[in-house]
Amino acid sequence: MLSPTIGLRLATVTLNPTIDRVIRVPGFAVGQHLVGRLHSRTPAGKAINVSRAMAALGMPSVALGWVGRESIEAFNAAARAAGFTPQFSPMAGTTRENITVIDPQGPCETHIREIGPTVTAEEIDRLTDDLRWTADDDVIVVFTGSLAPGLPPERFGDMIESCVTRGARVVVDTSQAPLRQALEHKVWMIKPNLVELAELVGREIATDDEIVRTGLELADRIPLVLITAGERGAFCFAEDAAQHARVTIPPERFRSTVGCGDALLAGFLSGLVATNGTRESALRQGVAVAAASAMNDLPAVFAAEDVETLRPSVQLRHLA
Repeated sequence: MLSPTIGLRLATVTLNPTIDRVIRVPGFAVGQHLVGRLHSRTPAGKAINVSRAMAALGMPSVALGWVGRESIEAFNAAARAAGFTPQFSPMAGTTRENITVIDPQGPCETHIREIGPTVTAEEIDRLTDDLRWTADDDVIVVFTGSLAPGLPPERFGDMIESCVTRGARVVVDTSQAPLRQALEHKVWMIKPNLVELAELVGREIATDDEIVRTGLELADRIPLVLITAGERGAFCFAEDAAQHARVTIPPERFRSTVGCGDALLAGFLSGLVATNGTRESALRQGVAVAAASAMNDLPAVFAAEDVETLRPSVQLRHLA
């Protein structure tokens, strides 16, 4: 059985930070000259999104990771304003900017991701040292997002191992070689989506039965496996147990999917760490938070009242 998670502290690690710009462009179409309006410009990155969402749920965390020196004060100020503690490490490059184009007249968004600056060996060593000081047996360390250029998957594995050696429970939400690297260490939890899952196991994953079979296979090696499947919901596996949860939102309330996976992870982890938290209650909360995030233009941002409204409507099934 999984040991209790109540009382654990949370730390998130952003290895490829970004400033997220959301632009509203009515009638957006490729190849046209259009007029847009800046909706928001927010210091972010997937792990920072997780910290921000957990803070909104009343769960404090420490946020580590690289941030360009020119923007580190803006990141620090945004973290404090959101309710989590910044512990960022400066890097020489300029923080990248991602752009999400939202057409208020259309049903979908366009997301453009910049590659980002290359980190140096010295910057990698400095962040690895920070992780050693932060990780302990009462800490959950969450690595989520892509790796910065210059960070080889093997060095990412060293970061994971430095946390595991200190007794921390490590959560990884990434893809391709970095996700495969994570499986070579004793991580506590992974959170792939269906595309990342198929890449990881080397075969197509389409049906619910294929998801369940693959999730149970991975749960033989990893204590917790959380698989996200978009509007089909999320699947959670631990040892020989499997649950599925989903909730439907009104089509007219849909705004954006960007950051929904981060919101789900934040809801799930905060639900596990909460007093009387169980996997089932955590999964229910994670799905409700992700759906509430889809009802907002900003990544991993949601209204508390939407979460409370959606939570009782989450359909939860025991699969094994």
